[in-house]
Amino acid sequence: MFEPENDIERLLMRASAEPAERPGFARALMDAEVFVVLVSDGSPIVPGPDGKVTIPQGTKLTLPSAMRGEERLIPFFTAPSRARIWFKDDHIVAPDRTRDLFERYPDAPFLLNPGSDYGKEFTPREVKRLLAGQFDDGPRTIVTEEPQQVLLGHPKEIPVTLIAALARELDGVKTVQGAWLMLAMLPGNAEQSWMLGVDHSGAWQDVQDAIGRALTGDILKGRILDAVPLEGSSIASTLRTGIPVTAAERGSLH
Repeated sequence: MFEPENDIERLLMRASAEPAERPGFARALMDAEVFVVLVSDGSPIVPGPDGKVTIPQGTKLTLPSAMRGEERLIPFFTAPSRARIWFKDDHIVAPDRTRDLFERYPDAPFLLNPGSDYGKEFTPREVKRLLAGQFDDGPRTIVTEEPQQVLLGHPKEIPVTLIAALARELDGVKTVQGAWLMLAMLPGNAEQSWMLGVDHSGAWQDVQDAIGRALTGDILKGRILDAVPLEGSSIASTLRTGIPVTAAERGSLH
């Protein structure tokens, strides 16, 4: 039974149940006090009579890893009690701040509250997004100054839920004539994202609004979705070989 011990845990529980609360939780978490487990390199950690821990001089303290398969994630916790439940061997629970922790390891995956009923995984992409002050998954317009090489591919597993959500919203935009989904690898990104190509004859903002309505909750599972208008795009012919998203290609010439 998870009984919240502080404000950030109460926000975590609300965010778990209500997607609309998640941006507020992410914003609060970044500057919240959190806790990490530190273990020694072999030197004993000795508690004194007053309960305080004595660290022998020269002892090196490190963060243990939370394992998911063969992947190592950095664990951190919303309360000291969560850390003590998870890690049973000799250790120290030290206070930290989420923003400082993310800044020290910006390319690492994190896991909040491993072994607890309420927690969250943060991919390196999410860590960078939060450090940049982006606390929601809503659509944004990004203009690149120079051409970028994009590698596109077909997923092994069809993202049925994502496609259904996109189709539901895009089918309601009469100017959308077709849309296709593929996996993408962008320069400088270590993780795959989704690339959605859209044929349309109206305002791009209408397309963005529809995509924003589709991407509610955790439907992207931590991935990013980039949407591009196909008219005049150098990758249009490749994207049109992707997974069809819209129910019909209304008036499309392609």
